[in-house]
Amino acid sequence: MKSLIPERTVERLSLYRRVLLNYQYLDHAYIYSHNLARFLKTNAATVRRDLMLIGVEGDVHKGYVINELVEKISAAIDPDNIEKVAFVGIGELGRAVHEYFNQNNTRLQVAATFRFGNQLINQVEDIPCYNMVNLPAVINRLGIKICVVAVTVEYAKEISAILAHSGVLGILNFSSALLQLPDHIYVENYDMITKLEKIAYFMNKPVK
Repeated sequence: MKSLIPERTVERLSLYRRVLLNYQYLDHAYIYSHNLARFLKTNAATVRRDLMLIGVEGDVHKGYVINELVEKISAAIDPDNIEKVAFVGIGELGRAVHEYFNQNNTRLQVAATFRFGNQLINQVEDIPCYNMVNLPAVINRLGIKICVVAVTVEYAKEISAILAHSGVLGILNFSSALLQLPDHIYVENYDMITKLEKIAYFMNKPVK
């Protein structure tokens, strides 16, 4: 059984891996903790602590072997089996995620998307798109446990409740609604409004 890794560390390990995947095909590729830290705008001590948590230690002279580091991170944070993901309210967001999963050896698979009525969307190649009324049946039939909810606030709570009753155990919430769900469902909120306001503040902050 895998040991429990802190939430922030899991997030950083995922980011480390995305950076490392860009360099994995180089011959004899190594990377130092301070180089990896620079990409993620953190510090080398944090990188080293994160990697030590998953049993990785670098060479003081060469750093970390990139391919081995990718394998170690994958073994630590990836699920043991393929987990299917559904997007409720798809747009270009789902397309970008699907392309990433197609290009990299991951254990997450976008299996379905859902839309309202006759809403026009750009169909993502190879992923079936269903009407929202079929949500519970499709979730059950495909055994989907993770869903991304990218709908307006007025629908977010109702849809998330339907997902919970359909067997979904993890939700990435892109709406600004505060979801009230049972404790056994893991919810990760991504408040885009707050992120945009944060960007606006820092891009216009006074120069010291």
